[in-house]
Amino acid sequence: MITPTFKVDQDSDSVTIVINTPYVRAQDVDLHVEGSEFRFYLRNILEDDDSKAVYDPSAGQFTIRVTKETKGEHFVDLDLLTKLLARTGETSTQPNQPKKPLIEVVGGTEENLGETEIQDAIDFNWELPQEVSEMPELTITAHYGFNNQYHGYFTHVQETMNEINEITEPEKSTVESRRAERIESENNRFDEDHYCMDFINDEEIKDLIKYKTLFAKELKRLQKNAKSAEIKATKPLIQEITPMDVSGDLDMNGLSIEDSNETLLKFTSKEDTMMRDLPNKEYLLSNEKSTYLGLVDLMFAYCYNYRVTEGDNNVESVWCIGRISPTISSLDQFTVLKDVMISCYRRALTYPLYRNIALCEKVLQDVYIMFKLGKRAILKALLDMKYLFDHHDVYYVYSKIFLDDYCVWIQHSNDNVLKTLAHELHHFKLEKNELGWDIEELEQIAEQMKDMEGEMEQENDQDMQRAEMIL
Repeated sequence: MITPTFKVDQDSDSVTIVINTPYVRAQDVDLHVEGSEFRFYLRNILEDDDSKAVYDPSAGQFTIRVTKETKGEHFVDLDLLTKLLARTGETSTQPNQPKKPLIEVVGGTEENLGETEIQDAIDFNWELPQEVSEMPELTITAHYGFNNQYHGYFTHVQETMNEINEITEPEKSTVESRRAERIESENNRFDEDHYCMDFINDEEIKDLIKYKTLFAKELKRLQKNAKSAEIKATKPLIQEITPMDVSGDLDMNGLSIEDSNETLLKFTSKEDTMMRDLPNKEYLLSNEKSTYLGLVDLMFAYCYNYRVTEGDNNVESVWCIGRISPTISSLDQFTVLKDVMISCYRRALTYPLYRNIALCEKVLQDVYIMFKLGKRAILKALLDMKYLFDHHDVYYVYSKIFLDDYCVWIQHSNDNVLKTLAHELHHFKLEKNELGWDIEELEQIAEQMKDMEGEMEQENDQDMQRAEMIL
């Protein structure tokens, strides 16, 4: 079954579906609506009092307007197109005989779904270590990737020009061996001179830190709207005029960038196409906490690249993202948030062009903003990453084992868990001595070098002045 290009919108009374179907006749189309299910067939058109379908032959588009059973009801996630597709393996069925899913999710009824998601978020402890499930020892090959469901993708990795991979023999590795190899490689490659030079000559880095990302602008817009709504709701008859402060951590539970014409993060036509091309799958995760933490390090790598390129990807972007992310470069898995951030900081201070603690701290703020904004902002980042990796001759493999699944899964993810992660990221502090290197000592040495250079320049200036006076 072929899925045509489509988009979905809604108002308080109806849902509107626009389907791009050039070179067809309107009389060949059959529409079926039942409950929350909408089916579009190229057969005979159906018209009744509750629905309306219009075909524009010049644009090659059908516009179908379906009346809502409950006026004013708001349907969530209509912009997450992958979720609207039939699940992988489903075929068209008779209207009155829905096909039973291959895997039934227990406890997912509409009545208790909200309470279950909130409880799931409460149950997550981002500071408590948890054992990562491994495949049995008798397993010949290693398993890695999203939900540990892949193997065999790195059989001949040494014969390829894969400069992201940091594991010598991925197909014979374990979680522990990959982590040990990653840490050893970081220790060997950390360049003290490079770090000291970036610490002293930080003019460019300061400019990068000042850069306002699109995601930060979106958060500020939402905070401003929340503040305005709060002022209107509590506005007294006589009001003292004060400057509006939008820098605080406002309660944004009632706000969303979903279905907002004002949002700066509206999905583009390219992103819509990418979502439609993804299969709609449901995942039974072996370690859900590890999956969320893997998302954190992916967002850190993405936000680092986004900031240093000021939102304009270049030829090095795919390497930069892959190299900084321990999930991608080392196929690593985490169960504690601090371990994720230590690894991300270490890699950001070892591999890319700009290696600076202050820059890492700013990137951490960017990651917090992504999780504060929710799944749509994260999905846009994942789709951007997927596009970069998809179009690389070697690195496309990481889309297959990570990014494709993350792009599908994030659309079904728990909003409350994302909020708890945002809260943890907002209050997270990492001490320099936790990185495993003598960062503070290096910075003191760098400061001394800078002072010595200043004194030498001053002496040179004085010598030149004396020479001029003699002449």
